[in-house]
Amino acid sequence: MTNKLYIIGNGFDRHHGIPSDYKDFGAYLEKTDYETYQIIERYFPVNDQSWWQFEEMLAFFDTDTLIDDASNFLVSYGADDWSDSYHHDYQFELDSTVDAISSTMRRHFASWIRQLPIPKTQQLTNAIRVRIDPAAQFLNFNYTHTLQKTYCIDDAHILHIHGKADQPDSDIIIGHGWEREPEESLNHHINQEEADTRVIEGNRIVDDYFSQTFKPCEKIIAKNSLFFAGLNTVQEILIMGHSLADVDAPYFQEIINNINHATVKWTVSYHKDSTEAEERICALGIDQKHVEYKRLLQF
Repeated sequence: MTNKLYIIGNGFDRHHGIPSDYKDFGAYLEKTDYETYQIIERYFPVNDQSWWQFEEMLAFFDTDTLIDDASNFLVSYGADDWSDSYHHDYQFELDSTVDAISSTMRRHFASWIRQLPIPKTQQLTNAIRVRIDPAAQFLNFNYTHTLQKTYCIDDAHILHIHGKADQPDSDIIIGHGWEREPEESLNHHINQEEADTRVIEGNRIVDDYFSQTFKPCEKIIAKNSLFFAGLNTVQEILIMGHSLADVDAPYFQEIINNINHATVKWTVSYHKDSTEAEERICALGIDQKHVEYKRLLQF
């Protein structure tokens, strides 16, 4: 292998005409499972601008509206038409909604990823093709096998950090980066001896959503510790199509911890202008004098 590391993000796939934006997933979900799509629309700040930040958006679950909606099933114990099912109806409504997002939606996401069309090598034109060193190492945040199918990169050179679409048994990891503190639990300030047990159980269901949809970056890094430790010989890092979003910041920090950041040269791609990329690179503590910003075709 060479001393180069490529970091591949969704902008790389989009550059190659693959409809892999989260907005594309939204359209797929609306067509495939409209009921789940409506749940996403009701409880998240979804619009054309926010879909591209879908992972981060998962942390902004409107739990107040969810609990208010489910409260219609919180029947008073003194109701004349009381039924034993009322012991569980409220929790069932909460659990159904949480499951639609944390399980059903993610299952659809994996199915969508696996059906994306990947261009073959012979389909590339000079207006699309980018120069890639096949002997380099690749940290791939995409689930697709574009590097393998389109650029003939050996699979042994690529770490698919969040799963591989071409392997049916591979976990497809998607999630937010907000880890809740214990005091942020909905039950934290409740007197559990006096509170309605249905409310307490419902709060636990909602709390569990945030842990179920959390992207466990630290565990993923630990699982791939040999890869990151092996970056100590890297002299050049090329970021292709990655947004440098906060949810993935732990991976970049781990890379920085394992390289000689005083000498490594960085090349970072941008889509329309480099302002946001520059801000995010600065936030990571990377010295700008070692960084060059380019459009993908300029690499």
